[in-house]
Amino acid sequence: MKKIERILAIIVLLLDDDVVSTAQLSQRFNVTKRTIFRDMETIEMAGFPIISHPGRNGGFSLINSFKLRTYTYSESEKDALLNALNVKEGLFGMIDDQTIIKEKITKLQVKTSYRNKQKNHFSFKSPTMHRPEIESETKSKINQISLALKRNKKIMIRYVDNLGEHTNRVIQPYELMLMNGSWYIHSYCEHREAFRYFKVTRIRQLVMKEETFEPVEHLDEQLMENNEDKIHLRFKKEDLGKLYDYYTEDEIEIKETYVDIRIYANQQKTILPFLLMFGNGAQVIAPEELKALHKQEIIKLNKTYQCDGL
Repeated sequence: MKKIERILAIIVLLLDDDVVSTAQLSQRFNVTKRTIFRDMETIEMAGFPIISHPGRNGGFSLINSFKLRTYTYSESEKDALLNALNVKEGLFGMIDDQTIIKEKITKLQVKTSYRNKQKNHFSFKSPTMHRPEIESETKSKINQISLALKRNKKIMIRYVDNLGEHTNRVIQPYELMLMNGSWYIHSYCEHREAFRYFKVTRIRQLVMKEETFEPVEHLDEQLMENNEDKIHLRFKKEDLGKLYDYYTEDEIEIKETYVDIRIYANQQKTILPFLLMFGNGAQVIAPEELKALHKQEIIKLNKTYQCDGL
């Protein structure tokens, strides 16, 4: 081993251990104790604050304050870590050892004046589209799913599908996703023998099983179908603000009395429920198939109230 390699290795040992003895270093690197003493002099001349400990259990160590500076983060890095933890707390709630981690980082921060106090730049009043009660219920499920993800544990779920049917499934969880205001769990469904996306709010019951699974390589499938169509929609001018919540400048064309939207999207699964949110303020210009589907949905809504005899 070259001298520079040995010195670097000694520095790593000094950073990791409280006290490293001369005999230990001599034996580890197969050199004389005299060589170790010379190495220590070289390390000290390089700016490392070496402490010599005499006696039977003596040896060499680094000043603790130096080790602390080496292992900790700058103030800006600590702020970034705290902000990341605040984001995690807003999305998932307080999980794992997050409280302890935040306390440790806060204690490591230097004392500052009130004016320069670390600020929370991120706040989550309601991070998803759900009501607070549903939000709380969803976070509880996410905590359980997160634990299963860490341990590669299978999950037994009771799930309500798009047709309102209850099914019991065993899934192998791979990833939690926040998409379009809702949480999904990407999993391998043992019942279907394929990867599926399960909406967390539709999981009515879940139990983490003792059985584990070995994750496998899989294609990153898309949640939405790939057979997308070019769609032309028209909205009232007063809905422009709402439309910026969903579409980019390139997709929006502002006219004098209306707003046109041109996008590629799946018809039945994404566009129709969205259009119904705008009531009579949304109109399908193209394609004709989507226009017909939209009309059918409007007719169904009308029949709902006709059946009430109103």
